[in-house]
Amino acid sequence: MKLAKGLRDSPLLFAHTVLKRELYRWQAEIGEAVDQGSAYDRVRIAVRTPNGSGKSSIVIPLAICRWLDRYPKAKVVLMSADSRQLDSQLMRALFAYRDPHLKHWTFLQRGIRTPQGGQLVAFTTDESQRVEGHHGAKGAPLLMIVDEAKSIETPIFEAIDRCGYAVLLLISSPGLRGGGTFFDAFSLNRQNHICFEISLKQCPHISKEKIADMVETYGENHPLVRSSIYGEFMDLAEGESFIVPFQSLMNMIHNPPGAKISRHEYAAFCDFAMGRDENVFAVRTGNKLMDLVGWHDTNAISIVGRFIMEFRKAGLRPEQIWGDSGGLGLPMCDMLRDAGWPINRFSFGGKPTDEDHYISRGAEVWHSFAQRVSRGELVLLNDPTLVSQLTTRKTTYDARGRLGIEKKDDLSARGVKSPDRADSVIGAFSHGVMNFAAYVGRKQDPWERLEDAYDGFERDKLRDPGLQRQLEGLGAWTGG
Repeated sequence: MKLAKGLRDSPLLFAHTVLKRELYRWQAEIGEAVDQGSAYDRVRIAVRTPNGSGKSSIVIPLAICRWLDRYPKAKVVLMSADSRQLDSQLMRALFAYRDPHLKHWTFLQRGIRTPQGGQLVAFTTDESQRVEGHHGAKGAPLLMIVDEAKSIETPIFEAIDRCGYAVLLLISSPGLRGGGTFFDAFSLNRQNHICFEISLKQCPHISKEKIADMVETYGENHPLVRSSIYGEFMDLAEGESFIVPFQSLMNMIHNPPGAKISRHEYAAFCDFAMGRDENVFAVRTGNKLMDLVGWHDTNAISIVGRFIMEFRKAGLRPEQIWGDSGGLGLPMCDMLRDAGWPINRFSFGGKPTDEDHYISRGAEVWHSFAQRVSRGELVLLNDPTLVSQLTTRKTTYDARGRLGIEKKDDLSARGVKSPDRADSVIGAFSHGVMNFAAYVGRKQDPWERLEDAYDGFERDKLRDPGLQRQLEGLGAWTGG
């Protein structure tokens, strides 16, 4: 059943009548640009929007459905870098518009077929061979849509350029400045594109609470906030100055490697605090973060007791645990020792093992962790606070060109909270037998021998009876 001509007079009316959606002015203008471009060859449209603007739920479905309604024999090619985005958002949104006016179309897992032979073909850009060979015909022009275009590699765009499209729609949240086809569409190649730059003010449905929460969590100038909320490109130099790149971290979290764990090999790290900062306890085995616990407390005895309860709950021994012994951490490590938990001590300000390249031991473990993230080696928790802390600390340099980490006072001066969870997680991944490569390499079947080695350790007796009584009151005495 073909729609009456009146329902196809404009994107605004089509959205209202067929999709049951009311468009913002900018959404209607993008629809009109796609409409008008269908009468020409090789019209390029570039749209950058904040996250949550409706690009996946409204703008892209509107372009697809209207194109296939106006040209029932035509083809639409939709591609995205993210299979989850394609399947759970874009295709789901399209299927939601099926009733009542588009029931005569066949909706597939990644496609649409019209009775007249028109089609939507959808795929991810890791299937590069599928980009080739798409062309339009008389009365059946080709529309190509690239979702999250900021993440698409140059060879994909080169393949697109070999296709015979009428309209190419590039749409994405902005990401970082400094190159790439999507960024160039708004800079070097702007004259070859019809550009739409959408701001937060043009998306009144994005709640003020969501905006405030993201700004509070990540900071006003974090790349995620500037890109996702404000729809701005972020300066590449500023984005690159963060030790752990946000995009690399999120790629690893959403596409984790296989977990390589062993019941013989655990490492934990304690970050101590009092007042507004968090006490944090992180546990990992192999390449997987098993647990991350954070809490606020101002009582030293209570803090020590809580750590001991976490140690016991995780089934750990003192030799498997490290703690930050700098500043407040020194008396905390002493109290844990007196309570029968002589944990290993670590100072972020200590001497690095590689003095030629790092300013401090803390800089060494932070930058080493960042390298593991870039290689996608770790299995982490998708904890917003952890993500924020990992991706807001900047690289510094000394006069010798050695790598450092931004001081906590400097973090505080620009409104960034102390990276307690990040320090704890990085500490956990920087210690343990897995990191004693020379030691493990000398042993046959190191994982089998490790349990025997650990069984040889015995916990010290509790040395301070007064502290014992206080911990007993908290239910956290280790015994012995």
